[in-house]
Amino acid sequence: NFKEKDARELASVLENPLRTPVTIEETRSVSPTLGQDSIRSGIVSGLGGLALVMLFVFCYYRLAGLVALFGLLINIVLLFGMMSMFHFVLTLPGIAGIILTIGLAVDANVLLYERLREELAAGKSLGAALDGAYSKAFSAIFDANATTLITAGILFWQATGPVRGFSITLMLGIIASLFSAILFTRTAFRWMTALFGLKRLTMANLAPRRHFDFLGKRKLAVLVSVVLIGGSIVVFALRGANNFGIDFRGGDLLVLDSKPALSVDEARSAIAPLHLAEATIQLEQAGTQQMIAIRSGVDTSSRILDALQKSFPDRGITPAQQEKVGGQIGTEFAKKALLALGLGMVGILIFVTLRFEFSFAVGALVALLHDVIITAGVFSLTGGEFSLVMVGAILTIAGYSINDTIVVYDRIREGLRVGAGGGVEALMNRSINETLGRTMLTGGLTLLSVAALFFFGGAVLKDFAFAILIGILVGTYSSVFVASPIVLWCSKWGAKRAAAGKAVA
Repeated sequence: NFKEKDARELASVLENPLRTPVTIEETRSVSPTLGQDSIRSGIVSGLGGLALVMLFVFCYYRLAGLVALFGLLINIVLLFGMMSMFHFVLTLPGIAGIILTIGLAVDANVLLYERLREELAAGKSLGAALDGAYSKAFSAIFDANATTLITAGILFWQATGPVRGFSITLMLGIIASLFSAILFTRTAFRWMTALFGLKRLTMANLAPRRHFDFLGKRKLAVLVSVVLIGGSIVVFALRGANNFGIDFRGGDLLVLDSKPALSVDEARSAIAPLHLAEATIQLEQAGTQQMIAIRSGVDTSSRILDALQKSFPDRGITPAQQEKVGGQIGTEFAKKALLALGLGMVGILIFVTLRFEFSFAVGALVALLHDVIITAGVFSLTGGEFSLVMVGAILTIAGYSINDTIVVYDRIREGLRVGAGGGVEALMNRSINETLGRTMLTGGLTLLSVAALFFFGGAVLKDFAFAILIGILVGTYSSVFVASPIVLWCSKWGAKRAAAGKAVA
């Protein structure tokens, strides 16, 4: 929004009459063609994920699913309305945030409907069952979304640029989903029961009815987790600095478009006289186009581009994307990423302790670290590079992991309040089994929306989506086989200490 006079005055100031050296630490550019292609891919993946989720919800929950779909549409309208109201810019990671919101928004409806199924199975009328379902599910919905909101808020505070766009859409999406799932659907059911005489609801049920002894397998599960964590740390350590992209190491990224496309061997032979030993060259799929991506040291991309254009003058080589990050700002990004992750964990620890108790917070935090480390290890094993966008993915995994764990914790807390018998281990096993249907459905629906992002979101978001996919699978496992056993061990240890204290007294 600068006028020409303002721009010239600013340029004059930046010329720096004191002749103090000024260097550019970070630049990023993308061609209109690649930008449009990426946006198109993001929209296609978003619509694909939305269609898959809507189809499944409607087929599984039938009339109740239709109500949830209207709530989901209202959620999306509210999200875009709030973004427009506050003049937020939609970035490509922001589109990823919306797609993830689609999966997470259904979680509240799944929690409500699975509670409703239990209330109806207990022989209650539809009106009484709806009141009981919304009353009992509220605490789990609130706590689960609050923990995700904590991680998104810290990411917004610490992040810069496109990653901040992701955190904004995620925060607004959580707020909109709480409104649509709790207020809109409740009102819709009241209208249908009061005005149209709705008496019953039918739903499909794919969750197993058997009672599994999950905690009886806790020692085996711990062994599996220790092996996976150890392997992840070894893989990450062996790759070393190659785990990190230019956002953290500093350097240049040059993505080139040409017709016909350059091969890796052609590009390598053309830049060989430059003696850039640290340069890496690889093919990347950007939408429907195949391009060459070259990562090299700081301030080397212009020389690389000149060398390639001189070697292949008839190929029409043009830069589709250019990025430069200086070593100093790369270090700053790394510090902020670690700080964001650390603050997110502290925030979750405090919140879970206040809402439950310290042993629950310890279990949630260990499960979170378990998920982050294994996801990072798998991502490193597949040759991925950590960037600022990946920081968003890691914190999203942390939020999803806590979200899933909180639902199990809420059912355990409810059993403790009503004084369910059978001992702590039996109570926790029963709680895990009672929430198993919700865990399977929520994980599956979130996987559907993120899988659409992985397959159709384009090269820019493929790594992001892959990390989220791994995180969802590992997070679902950890909420059952990591967080709950730790709470059980802490409770037993606390009981032994209390008994020893009484014996001494």
